[in-house]
Amino acid sequence: MIAEEILRNVFRTIKLSDFEPPEDAKESAVIVPFLELNKTWHLIFEKKVKDNSKHAGQIAFPGGSRDKEDASLLETAIRETCEEINVCKNELEILGKIKPTITLKTNFVIYPFAAIVKKYPPYKINKSEVEKLIFVPLEYLIKSYPFPRKSYMFNGKKIETLIIKFEEEIIWGATARILNNFIPLFK
Repeated sequence: MIAEEILRNVFRTIKLSDFEPPEDAKESAVIVPFLELNKTWHLIFEKKVKDNSKHAGQIAFPGGSRDKEDASLLETAIRETCEEINVCKNELEILGKIKPTITLKTNFVIYPFAAIVKKYPPYKINKSEVEKLIFVPLEYLIKSYPFPRKSYMFNGKKIETLIIKFEEEIIWGATARILNNFIPLFK
């Protein structure tokens, strides 16, 4: 079992190198939410609704595009998390930043922020954006590392990506790359 102090230390020790996003990239931010359930740390993922949006049906962390009104990328991540899963600022303890990643098809730069969620489920999800929440034990992700790189079919297109299977769900793409940027630090 991962102790809370180990979780905190992982995000204290992350050193972010200078990151220059492509000039035409769109900024977005996510919360990487850690929740302790039954003395075990879990990560909370959301499965996006299957609509006509760019990331429909994908497994992701709560978050989204930066609005002009957002004072910072952290504010973007918190605002979007509150809108999507009703976990708001006073219910999050920010642990630190994780290395940004770029979506390969939609040209978003995603700035992830690790946080402990101080609110327990059930959460009131925004049904227009989120189909369901998925709670994945941190230990499962650590044991699954290194994540295999495989071909994956999405919307009729074959993509080479990191793949993490959990029950009937597949975590891939930018979300898998975000996990790949910090899960090794627990080993």
